[in-house]
Amino acid sequence: MSETTTPGVASTAPGVASTAPGVAEAVDGLREEVAQLRDLFVRRLAEDRARASLYATVQDQLRESQELLRSRALESLVLELLLAIDRLRDEPVSEALVDSAVDEVLEAFARRQVLPVEHDGGFDARFHEAVATVPADERTPVGSVVVVHRDGYRIGDRLLRPSRVTIAVAPRTTAADDGAVGV
Repeated sequence: MSETTTPGVASTAPGVASTAPGVAEAVDGLREEVAQLRDLFVRRLAEDRARASLYATVQDQLRESQELLRSRALESLVLELLLAIDRLRDEPVSEALVDSAVDEVLEAFARRQVLPVEHDGGFDARFHEAVATVPADERTPVGSVVVVHRDGYRIGDRLLRPSRVTIAVAPRTTAADDGAVGV
């Protein structure tokens, strides 16, 4: 029998039929590769979520540990301060007792690196607050701290509060001192 072809209808030629299984194999290979990539993506996504959960847990534990350390450090300081307060309340108040209690508190602070601001280097705006001034003279050069009204304190290099001080400043010159004639 002879083959008849209808115009507009594709015929199944032997060459065309042999390429269709190749295309099907390629599509199947692509499907398998997409499935593998999807599995890899799902695994990586699950790993990332687990890692993020682990980071959140570690951060929570770190915060709790820091709060516990702060609480214990504060607790030990408060216990030491309470001893000084008890002494002030229980013993007859005298200048020696007050000095001793102040020394006790300052020692508790020093054990925690809370130290007074130094004043021997002259006025330093980073650590001192000038509340008054006096004219400088031979004994008190310009910029020197003359009186400490309230000690300042720092923790390590961080300033807690500045010292309130009186400083020596250059004496004011008047018009008569400059040789100027007033009008």
